[in-house]
Amino acid sequence: MNKIIIDIFMYLFETILILYYADTLFEAKKSKAFRILFAVVVNIILCAVYQLKYVYINVILLFILYTLMFALLYNISVRTAAFHSVLFVVAMFTSEMLVMAIGSLFNNDFNAMDSDMSAYLYVIITSKLIHFGVIMAILKLFAQKESNERQAKYYWLLFVMPLASILMLLAFRYLAYQVALSQTLSAFFAVSTVVMLFANILVFVIYEYSQKNTKELYDLKTIQHQEEQDKRYFEVIEQSNKEMRLFSHDIKNHLMQIRNLEDVEDIHNYVDRLIPDLKKFSYTGISKNKMLDLIISKYITLCESKGIKFSVDVKTANLSYINDVDLSTLMNNLLDNSLEAAEKAQDGFIQINIFSKNKLYDGLVIRNSCAATPKIESGELKTTKRNFKAHGMGISSIKKIIKKYNAVYGWKYDEEKMIFETDIAFEKQKN
Repeated sequence: MNKIIIDIFMYLFETILILYYADTLFEAKKSKAFRILFAVVVNIILCAVYQLKYVYINVILLFILYTLMFALLYNISVRTAAFHSVLFVVAMFTSEMLVMAIGSLFNNDFNAMDSDMSAYLYVIITSKLIHFGVIMAILKLFAQKESNERQAKYYWLLFVMPLASILMLLAFRYLAYQVALSQTLSAFFAVSTVVMLFANILVFVIYEYSQKNTKELYDLKTIQHQEEQDKRYFEVIEQSNKEMRLFSHDIKNHLMQIRNLEDVEDIHNYVDRLIPDLKKFSYTGISKNKMLDLIISKYITLCESKGIKFSVDVKTANLSYINDVDLSTLMNNLLDNSLEAAEKAQDGFIQINIFSKNKLYDGLVIRNSCAATPKIESGELKTTKRNFKAHGMGISSIKKIIKKYNAVYGWKYDEEKMIFETDIAFEKQKN
């Protein structure tokens, strides 16, 4: 009776694990409630068949039912369903054989689990822990999730939990072999080990949930950061529109004045005085890359409104192979940081130089005045803004795009001249 109770919990564990595995890797085509019900029915059948002690029939049935479950509940082919079913069953069967082999070292009996309750509990729980660890590792390798290297390291640290649990079970098995345990103590150990098994799943689920929330928070902060940039630009555009309306209102008077002039030289001088005002409303088109030109126009306008000198030199490269969204994110973040630093400096300036180094690489150099020494932690550039949790997203976005385009990124600061320089080398790609 005790073995049946343990088996029920083990198949409940398998139900949770198989659903988590499939939901992580595949796109569901049935509702969550139906998937849970289907998985429960499948494992009830497997648990019932397992009681008959027909090992080969149980393994074959495992493969058939899991393949059926994958194929019916998720948008994958039968071949893919069969592959993952084999992977899941092999991991399960191998972990059980491994634990039984290790357990036989205690009493020289490979099948001790058939007659010894403590041996049975040790083999079942430990094998499930190993199976769980293997499945989590497979999920990490198969699932294409966006995570940085540090997050990946943290994920693998979670495997300390199942490893520690296995060592505790090994100690329990050794203790049970050396000392005769009372029925109460045996029951206590049995309940503890089952709880520990489900606690392992809980640790991984909580971690994945926290990572999902972290990613959503990062995305929201990125959107907020972009909205702040756009708001500043729209304010400048609105001011520019007001000036344009005033200029449009005055243009009639200017034309009348030109009409009344008789001397050609006076006309030329008058027109020359109007040209600077016209240039303020012109679109900057210098690179033949519309997105890059729009960004340059934006920061020309912003710098003029703040009294910052802005110069740009685009020679033989225009970064046209970079996706518009990525180029906008990269340049806006770089120039937003430059603008903030130049705004605080005396005689602030920003210089952009985009050029082709050779047939393989394009260079992007941004130089700006910077009165304050950059904040550096562990060799990494950090935001100097007070609310560092809400800001500093730009640096992460820049690094993400640098990595995406296999570029080389560097920066330097000249304390004597108080100039900050950003250098990026892009590997040329086809549009």
